[in-house]
Amino acid sequence: MTSEMTPLMSCPARYRQAMIAYLQNTNRTEKVLELCSTKIPEAVNAAVGTCPDVFQYISIGTAMGENDIRVLLELKKQYKKITATIVEPSPDMISTFKENVSKMGPLLDGVEFVWYTMTLEEYMEREHTVQQFHCIFLNGVIDYFKNLAESLKYLYKALDKNGLIAIVNVSVNNVFSAMCEQYPNLMFDFEVVPTKNLIPILDDVGSRYTVSEMEAMVDITTCMQEDSEIGNLMLDIFTHVANFRETAPKDLVDDVIQFLTSPGLLLHRSDDSVIICNSRDVIVVHVQRP
Repeated sequence: MTSEMTPLMSCPARYRQAMIAYLQNTNRTEKVLELCSTKIPEAVNAAVGTCPDVFQYISIGTAMGENDIRVLLELKKQYKKITATIVEPSPDMISTFKENVSKMGPLLDGVEFVWYTMTLEEYMEREHTVQQFHCIFLNGVIDYFKNLAESLKYLYKALDKNGLIAIVNVSVNNVFSAMCEQYPNLMFDFEVVPTKNLIPILDDVGSRYTVSEMEAMVDITTCMQEDSEIGNLMLDIFTHVANFRETAPKDLVDDVIQFLTSPGLLLHRSDDSVIICNSRDVIVVHVQRP
């Protein structure tokens, strides 16, 4: 990364814009929403059954909250009182999440939100007493943990004996996995953690878990267009550099665009569209019973 290039995570407003552009151009969004509407609530209901008076839910790295809201709407059908602990370091994301909650009106009656504008590590330092949760949701956030093993062990310890952790993680068939492998010096503030690296930690804490792949894709057609604001925002997400096309050397920009359309990632290309891989792994973790 040259001195003119700025990490995307240090520009919250730009990061939010880039994330919106990315989400609008991938079916990963609808795939995850489907997961949140069916598989996660069904798994929770099967594991937890009848719970105490208040169902305890926590989500780490929530972004704008659409996925969490979908999960909570489904859980409300089974559990009348829910405390939703939201841990998200971006003030912009938290603000948008709160706006999205307000739009739900009475549909989220009975859900009490507790907001923490901080990272998981900061939350762990603040909350010395480990609270027990029935559902812990980690959607695309594993890559941002400073200490993966300690974070997962903490969260497993915070899991109710009948609860579960739902993890959505990048698969090997994913643009971010490929970018981090190809450009490790470019994406220095963002390191993809493959699911295979989670398994030894989950084994070490004695959990039981299942892993499945959720196929998805992303349309990068606008990235081929130099004057496309949407395309430039998406390049920011893929590289984790703010204003990448403007600040990176031209040969690097050209190389990244060529790599994004390489055979290992490319699913479809025509005069009208360019589609690449964006799949995810879904890991559901339970407490191992004797």
